[in-house]
Amino acid sequence: MGALYVLGTLITVWMAVDAVRRGRAQYWLWIMIVFNPLGAVIYFFAEYLDGSPLMRWTGQHLPKVTAADLRRAEADVQRLDNAATWLAYATALRARKEHHKAVEAAQKAVDRDPSNVDAQYELALALVDAKRPTEAIGPLERVVARNRSFDSEQALFLLGRAQLANNDTEGARRSLEEVGSRSFRPEYLYELAALQAQVGERELAARTLQRIIHESELVPAYLKSSVRPWVRKARGGLRKMGY
Repeated sequence: MGALYVLGTLITVWMAVDAVRRGRAQYWLWIMIVFNPLGAVIYFFAEYLDGSPLMRWTGQHLPKVTAADLRRAEADVQRLDNAATWLAYATALRARKEHHKAVEAAQKAVDRDPSNVDAQYELALALVDAKRPTEAIGPLERVVARNRSFDSEQALFLLGRAQLANNDTEGARRSLEEVGSRSFRPEYLYELAALQAQVGERELAARTLQRIIHESELVPAYLKSSVRPWVRKARGGLRKMGY
């Protein structure tokens, strides 16, 4: 048991240092601290095996949170009542699918430190999970204003989807086109292609779908299975458009 504890601590320190060096510490350090050592393991799969089945539509790789974990996070909030504890509590609630409470907790984190970009992002994610995407636009805009590539372009991608839900087609198009210029992730590109087709830009949409197919040939072998469904969708989209 002692050896396992030491090993878990070493892995957590290793992953924490890696997150800092890669500029990914903003969100992940709290996950590692609260869910040690599980958080470090999830960080490894999320960052080094990106595209695995653990990937959520919101981009967050949430650990399994037990009722005991949630009680500890709640106790921390009552004891410290700062942005960091409310952020960790909101993440735990979201992992437990307690969406309404997660929104409230994330809002409290933002209230205590409006400049905390992680709190703003957690609020946006909680709102998206609670099926309130248009309300997530403000927090997401504040996040991408600080860092256009926040969470590997996921924040900008979610902003585009939220803008689309708000019937802001032009805003969504700008956001998703920027995402497409920065990322080759097929789910991002497919969303962009769907929007391009929706606004009548069939040739652009076809090129974006063809890009999914072409770039799928370049991904590592361990990612092939996760990319394959998007390739099928891309080919289906091209057939529907007559390409």
